[in-house]
Amino acid sequence: MEENTINQRIAGYRKLAGFTQAQAAELLNLKRNTYARMEKYGNPTPDMLKQMAELFRVSVATLIYGKDENVSAFVQPPIPPLVLEQPSFNDILPLSIMETNAIRIFRNLSKTDQQIIVDSFNEVYRNSKKK
Repeated sequence: MEENTINQRIAGYRKLAGFTQAQAAELLNLKRNTYARMEKYGNPTPDMLKQMAELFRVSVATLIYGKDENVSAFVQPPIPPLVLEQPSFNDILPLSIMETNAIRIFRNLSKTDQQIIVDSFNEVYRNSKKK
């Protein structure tokens, strides 16, 4: 990704993640026009940058600076994501309202509680495959 400005990088990584502006706005709990302005003018808050980086599965530094090797020496590597075992199908979008709300609640939990939920999901998924 060779975009030069933060707004170009935000738009580029959103597209690479497979989200429309409307989908990204909904998942970030924003109005679509608010999100669109952020992509146009590149003025996200630090908290919003963190949420977008998590949603697009890139580091905050990547959104701010791009993939600059000089910057990466000063930035801590991102925390590895909690990984769920994947079902056999790939298309899980669009999310329902219930799924979106569950994700919002999940994001507000401690890492320990998140891991408990991920472990529980994996156990339920493994048990469902045995039936």
